[in-house]
Amino acid sequence: MNIDSRYIQELGELILRCEDVVETESWDALAFVFDVGDGHMANSGFIYVGDKVIPASARPEFDMMALDNKILEFREAIRQACEYEFVQLLIQMTSVGNIHIDFEFNDRERWNMGPANYRAMRENLRPT
Repeated sequence: MNIDSRYIQELGELILRCEDVVETESWDALAFVFDVGDGHMANSGFIYVGDKVIPASARPEFDMMALDNKILEFREAIRQACEYEFVQLLIQMTSVGNIHIDFEFNDRERWNMGPANYRAMRENLRPT
């Protein structure tokens, strides 16, 4: 799959402009899961500061739709490259500039969080 690397850079830049990220000082890492469906998108995630784990959502301060639009554009580029659309997107970043992106193409609940798995999931999503 040959995807333009600018998408990764642009997604990372948009994540760094999200209100919860900007307002959290000295964060070490973060992870956001985006659920993407026909006509909707939702996200949830965590910001890691030392041993603390802070629940967060990804919404850029300056343009609430900029990140969603970039994810949809990225999803279309992936679809054109491999003929599949992801249903979930995981973006993990560290404060030293590492970024990792993972996709789920089938299981809409792979990274879903609920009361039964909340604690486990926040650690499973922590960037390593």
